[in-house]
Amino acid sequence: MAPMNNRLLRPRQTGFDPRSLAGLSLWLDAADTATLGPTSSGAGTVSNNGPVKYWGDKSGSGYHATNSGADSVCPTFLASSQNGKPAISFDGGDALDGSWPLTLTAQTVVVVGLLVGGSAGARFWTQSDASVDFQTAGAYIPILERTNSFVGNQRPWSSFAQSGFRAAIENNINEMLVMASRHSGTQIINSTNNGAVATFSHTLNKTFTRYRMGQDFAGTGELNGRICEVLVYSRALSDTELTSAARYLGSKWNITVA
Repeated sequence: MAPMNNRLLRPRQTGFDPRSLAGLSLWLDAADTATLGPTSSGAGTVSNNGPVKYWGDKSGSGYHATNSGADSVCPTFLASSQNGKPAISFDGGDALDGSWPLTLTAQTVVVVGLLVGGSAGARFWTQSDASVDFQTAGAYIPILERTNSFVGNQRPWSSFAQSGFRAAIENNINEMLVMASRHSGTQIINSTNNGAVATFSHTLNKTFTRYRMGQDFAGTGELNGRICEVLVYSRALSDTELTSAARYLGSKWNITVA
């Protein structure tokens, strides 16, 4: 008898809720259109290819993402993008911002998204302790694509060491990925589709004030791509917990994960 496919042995992600894992601080879900709005004042009816200026936080923290600018600098709503579900589309000049009053000594960020193109260092997610991307002790901690030299999934950026996903993302243009970055407090652990990881030593103990999707805080690093879902935890998930979250997202968005 042929051995059973290991994929068939994996537990089905029925009934999983991101809130079942402690520390959920932000949950943005494009599939839940009731959380989206065409103005920054709150949820409302969004139209296909119309602006998204409000993306409500489902975690209960109230860290909603907004943009009160002109339609031209706001992402748009795609009614059917991945697995028949919606996505938020960034065209290279868009951004959404949220407040982020957290002091973190550890963190996990998981983003479901794809890259079409954009400038060097295109941001899916970044966070700030002032008016620029967070940087301390020689490191940034965004999820991005970087069109510069790299070693594994960590690249030099000027005098800073960059944690991210350049190799995996650039090799999978137009492919939806589950991108995860865990910070244990002393080490950043990156992975795509819950597969091979890349690590980078870095100490985290910082109060953040806000986060941004689609650009860095200088208005550069512009993303041409899509974001479907974002989960942020105020601690480093265990391998088992991250696998549960990644498989939930993979099943929901029809992405093959390990």
